[in-house]
Amino acid sequence: MTAPHPDTDFTLLLHAYGTAADTPARLRDLVSRDERARWALLHLDSAIVHQGTPWTATGPVASHVCALVGRDALPDARTLTGVLAFLHDVAQAAVLVADDLDGLAHPAGRDVDAEVAALLNGPDPEEGHDLIYEDAELADAVMARAVLSCREVLPAVAAAAAHALTHPDGQVRAAAEETAAMAREATDLVAAQRANTRSA
Repeated sequence: MTAPHPDTDFTLLLHAYGTAADTPARLRDLVSRDERARWALLHLDSAIVHQGTPWTATGPVASHVCALVGRDALPDARTLTGVLAFLHDVAQAAVLVADDLDGLAHPAGRDVDAEVAALLNGPDPEEGHDLIYEDAELADAVMARAVLSCREVLPAVAAAAAHALTHPDGQVRAAAEETAAMAREATDLVAAQRANTRSA
């Protein structure tokens, strides 16, 4: 899979700069053997996870990237190292804590998916993006879903890192070790948080 999953509608997902409609092209560029791969890495590091903050596009993008790592589809060690650093940040974002994350993601009486779709499918999607964050409850739901999407992809991140541990390049292996450690730590922390929530 070098193109994103066809069932993923990136026009209804968000990154740091608005809708993620531009993201599928960047993901295809990751497998390029030219400067496009560098720009694709910049997109991951600036838009898909921005200064530690995940967005609703983060989980689906991470899932796609993990598949590329597992299939050895990336063009060189530099790109693979950058991708592993991105996956490290995804695992780190999975442990962002909020009270009742599931409750925030699904506010009573609201259809978050439908509301976001209506705003992003309006005449000005960028204005719709801004309106999401003017509604505090809707903004909380979107951000909670972003963190949950990172949690869902933790097993794939761990598997991708484990696969890269066998790479012949030392920098790749070092990045894989850091990402694998972060994935383990995040998985343990999320499990502990869930246990605490059930016992409360």
